[in-house]
Amino acid sequence: MRLLIVDDEADLCGLLKDHFEEHFKGEVFTSTTPAEALRLLDELQPEGMLLDINLRSKLNGFDVLARAREISPATKVIMVTGINDFESVEKAMALGAVDYITKPFTVDYLEETVDAKIARHLAYA
Repeated sequence: MRLLIVDDEADLCGLLKDHFEEHFKGEVFTSTTPAEALRLLDELQPEGMLLDINLRSKLNGFDVLARAREISPATKVIMVTGINDFESVEKAMALGAVDYITKPFTVDYLEETVDAKIARHLAYA
């Protein structure tokens, strides 16, 4: 399994990368910018992506999610963000996210969600 983590907080990307490399079989990639995330999506076609909404760029996570549906339609996207409002959840799901997790979260909860929404799905594909 290939997992792409997209967040403008490099420390969080590193923490999650280390955790998922230890607990999941496969490769974990990170990106702190939308442009790099889109390039990696196109290049890697990852099975899963963890995506923040606020990316401190002209493009935000919703923009990346919309492009992800075009570039890599099979990639399962879980939004992981500090934005906790109904409109954002609704928009993310309408754009094709498979789940929406708000910060703060526990790494265990995130791992369970990735397992349920991405890894297990791959086992039955």
